[in-house]
Amino acid sequence: MLGIGLSGFAIRAKGLTISSTPPHSPYSFQHPYVSAHNRARIVSVLLIVSAVLSFASIPVSILPVFFSDIVSDEEISDPETLVVALLQVSLGLIQIVIYLATIIAFLMWLYRSCENLPSFGVRRNTIKYSSGWAVGSFFIPLVSLVVPYRAVKELWNKSLPNSGDMFSDGPPGFFPLWWGVWLVSNFANQIYLRLSWRGELEPDVEATLGVLTGILDILAAVLALMVIREIDRQQTETAKLVRGDVKSPYPPPPPVLDAA
Repeated sequence: MLGIGLSGFAIRAKGLTISSTPPHSPYSFQHPYVSAHNRARIVSVLLIVSAVLSFASIPVSILPVFFSDIVSDEEISDPETLVVALLQVSLGLIQIVIYLATIIAFLMWLYRSCENLPSFGVRRNTIKYSSGWAVGSFFIPLVSLVVPYRAVKELWNKSLPNSGDMFSDGPPGFFPLWWGVWLVSNFANQIYLRLSWRGELEPDVEATLGVLTGILDILAAVLALMVIREIDRQQTETAKLVRGDVKSPYPPPPPVLDAA
């Protein structure tokens, strides 16, 4: 029996057999797609919890107007006032924990989503904001005011199948609205917390600021939820399209012929 191997083909004297093993596809092995859907769901749940807590904080912020002992320097002795003070402290601590958990989950989702871009056929040298830069930019002063939004914007744009900046109309309108509300919400919360800790606010002013920050937090959470679901939906649909329609850059293998 005579066997001759040539570029993946095999020809055998006893019974003609022509076969070919296609080269490995870069879409299947070099840049595998790993769904970020579960991470998006976790962030979504945390954002909903955060919004509920912010809604609950609104009436709690008004309580000091009716319980002046909470903001005074005197020792709290009234049971009702003590309950209100404990409620404020407990709710504040829970909000801090949920906020930190949401930030961590969001950054994990963002990193995974950015890592998926090459699996959609996007070349890494065309990605302006890498996954590491997209996450790290949140922690750099001044840079954190602009770059994170640009990274999220690029993530949405390049998650589209066969997308190109030249023909892109940009993300939906709630994307820049989310970023603007998120920045204002963070600034307002920082000012509110600093002034409250210093005790420099009158009860009615403190209550007004508490209500405003609560409303901003709710809006920021809702808009962030919309942004995450939009990107997650787009990546899920694009992954299905790529797996079903992307063709190998190599020519198709020749037919397999068997002859007795």
